[in-house]
Amino acid sequence: MEESHRRGSFPKIISALVPAFVVALAFSPAFAGESVDFSEAVARALRHDAGVAAAGFDLEDAKRDVEIARGFNLPSLVFEEKFVRTSAPGEVFGLKMNRQMLTMDDFADPVARFNNPPPVSDFITSLSVEQPLFAPKAMVGYRMAQREAGAAEKDTVRTKEETVHRVVSAYLGVLTAKEFVGVTEKALDAARQHYDLAGRMERAGLGLASDGLRARVASAEAESAAVTAKNRLELARKSLALSMGENGGTSIDARGDLPPMPPAGALEDRVSLSRKTRSDLAAIAVRVKNAESGIDLERTEYLPTVGFRAGYQLDGGSPLNPDNRSWNLGVGLKWNLFDGMRKEASVARARSSSGKAAEQLRGAGDRAAFQVSQAYLSVLDAGSRVSIARESVAAAEEGVRLIRVRYENQMGRMIDVLDGQSALDGARAGQARAANDLRQAQADLEFATGTLLPWATRGVPQNRQGEKK
Repeated sequence: MEESHRRGSFPKIISALVPAFVVALAFSPAFAGESVDFSEAVARALRHDAGVAAAGFDLEDAKRDVEIARGFNLPSLVFEEKFVRTSAPGEVFGLKMNRQMLTMDDFADPVARFNNPPPVSDFITSLSVEQPLFAPKAMVGYRMAQREAGAAEKDTVRTKEETVHRVVSAYLGVLTAKEFVGVTEKALDAARQHYDLAGRMERAGLGLASDGLRARVASAEAESAAVTAKNRLELARKSLALSMGENGGTSIDARGDLPPMPPAGALEDRVSLSRKTRSDLAAIAVRVKNAESGIDLERTEYLPTVGFRAGYQLDGGSPLNPDNRSWNLGVGLKWNLFDGMRKEASVARARSSSGKAAEQLRGAGDRAAFQVSQAYLSVLDAGSRVSIARESVAAAEEGVRLIRVRYENQMGRMIDVLDGQSALDGARAGQARAANDLRQAQADLEFATGTLLPWATRGVPQNRQGEKK
């Protein structure tokens, strides 16, 4: 009889230990992967993120465009070496003149000698220089290229801020996932205590078997929630690694909390500040000025261009043994007086482009103001919910304590204990969610205002912010 009791008890022991073992593995505190604090996460994201790197190349392209535009205002120096052999009468006569090879024999029978000359060879070496003296289109284009480089630099700043915003969200995601893991651990511990209490009450003849069954179901649900929370934490770690520009599939843990966020201040001040600090608005404003300069660029077609040219040329039977040396100097003017009304149409099109750019700036400013207002109200809402959630947790904890005391004194039901515990678990989860929402809303407000990057990089050395991988 005793042996039969032992055999019947062994499966029960195993069934009780296996779930506990699984959950213990799932919530092992050790994390074998890498962990970073917030400043390190930001620094590595600014070094490794593909979007930041691409924006850096765009900025480099814009700077090179400035150099190209400046080159149109600078002198050009051209060296040329060529070999010519021809029997064309005019070219033969010209090459002979260039080489100083004309003799009286060439005029003895001019008709025959000029119409059917023997072929002549010539090595021509030349060096020429050209300098624009008045090139209005090149001058306006140079100023526009400089402005566009400035706009590209502001685009790069905004790209960095977008990257930091993603890092903040991912970093908060890891911290919040850890909070949820802690909530599920407390819920699982409480569920096991309720299951143990129901068993003790049943063995003492003071409780029902159904109470133990209900408590066992609640414990199993808590175990399932614990495993899900752990998996979400691992996914949050991978999301943080991705936002830092690390290789796909890498997991990186968040070490430490975020730095304190600046106070929200007044909404009107935030909206006004965003107009001054948002680099994307500044970039659009620069391009509006460039669109206005585009009108001047098209108007330069009404003006003449003036240039200077000088050349030095060697002619001979060998490039090392020239027969003659010659030079030339000249100043030229080119003026397009009529081109079929193309200039007028180009100027009108530039005016339309300028108007379009101005409207885009106005729309971007309105959207920025709305984003600031939306983030500001989210901060106020999340702050209120944090206070409410804190009070809800305190009330739920007291409620569970009272219901449990009533059950232990045979004045309550296990279902009431489990309902109270479920409410407490929900309140704790809501508190963690509200805290995350508040910090995310604060980060969104800084991003909408255009002050997120200075805040995030306050503790990051300058030489670590834009360093390439």
